[in-house]
Amino acid sequence: MISRSTALNLSFLTLVGWALFLGVLTGRAELMLVAVPLVAALAAGRLTRTPAAAWQISRRVSADRLVEGERVTVTVTLRAHQPLALVELLQPLPPHVWPERGSNHAFFSLGPGEEAHWTFDLACAVRQQLRLGDIHLRRWEPLGFAAGETRHREPDAEVAVLPQVAAIRRPPRPRRTQTFVGHHVSPAQGEGLEPGDVRPFAPGDQVRHVNWRATLRLGVLHVTRHHQERNADVILLLDTLADVGPPGASAVDCAVRGAASIAAACLARRDRVGLIEYGGILRQVRPRAGRAQWQRLLDTLARASVVFTYVSRDLEMIPPRVLPPRALVLALSPLLDGRFVKAVADLAARGFEVVLIAVSPVAAGRAVVRGGPVADLAARLWALERRAYLDELRRHGLTVVDWDGVEPLEVALARGHRPRLRAAHA
Repeated sequence: MISRSTALNLSFLTLVGWALFLGVLTGRAELMLVAVPLVAALAAGRLTRTPAAAWQISRRVSADRLVEGERVTVTVTLRAHQPLALVELLQPLPPHVWPERGSNHAFFSLGPGEEAHWTFDLACAVRQQLRLGDIHLRRWEPLGFAAGETRHREPDAEVAVLPQVAAIRRPPRPRRTQTFVGHHVSPAQGEGLEPGDVRPFAPGDQVRHVNWRATLRLGVLHVTRHHQERNADVILLLDTLADVGPPGASAVDCAVRGAASIAAACLARRDRVGLIEYGGILRQVRPRAGRAQWQRLLDTLARASVVFTYVSRDLEMIPPRVLPPRALVLALSPLLDGRFVKAVADLAARGFEVVLIAVSPVAAGRAVVRGGPVADLAARLWALERRAYLDELRRHGLTVVDWDGVEPLEVALARGHRPRLRAAHA
């Protein structure tokens, strides 16, 4: 513990110095006698020091996972083994985190064996891995002449702040399915619920597949074939090469929320969902289904951030178990870096079914620029240039969905028109 002199101590030292100086200067002993009680008080303050092991601190958080905008309650328990005249506690907060109820700065005065509970709520509007570090403690001496400062080495409390998820009832449907059972109607016929062709009865057909209406009309046994229900592989390709906008409302933040919403909708229909973060750090999540996969995707999306790099990532190096050949690739990007567009075009040329969700960076960039006629004109020109760029991508055969990040993503997806598969491959 580091002991520091307080302002009261400095004031007493100043008075002692002036009393001694004036007493010597004027030759009056009365002034020198005034300094005696002050010196005695300073000496007593130095002698009455509380040992460092006179207290015990513990910290607890109410949850280890929360969504943007939700609150987490932090409870700090301080127990005194010896009398504590005045103790000051401070919990430093990371950026974009603020106390919504209570305060992260508190004072306590405890007797021996007493216990104090300090509770405050923290709100976080930005997705991140929230880490609460050491607690700063300042112990004031009984007379207030000195204060000892230290950091309590408490294990870091980590809280995953996850992106918000919006409901999407009709996510993009893939044209190619896999071999596992799901909610998509496959062109292949076999055991299923969706009726398909009607053909004459053949040896091996089951009686429950007999189409009695066609049989009575034609006079010959006919059976109804059914389409199989299969699942699909959906790969979310997230662009983190560049970003624009304030923290929590940037273009990448909107793209992360859109990716989380699409992942929730696809997992609900029993698809296998994977994730590739295309940026300075190439994070990969192998496509799987289930609740555990949902938590894994959210944790990866919460850590998504822009890391500057000159290196161009090659998606051909990603193994097939992460990027299956018949997967539907949903790419989310503000289209600020041409390397991502090139990577998406390469995927389409390799035969992948790609849907590019273009997140508009105009509103996010406008939020960090001071308003004025010049800024408004620049924003309109940027929007027109971006619209022309999207039209050019569509002419090259890419399926592009324009999303401004404000309206519901489901509306933007319903507005997008996907060309036929042959035209997309061409």
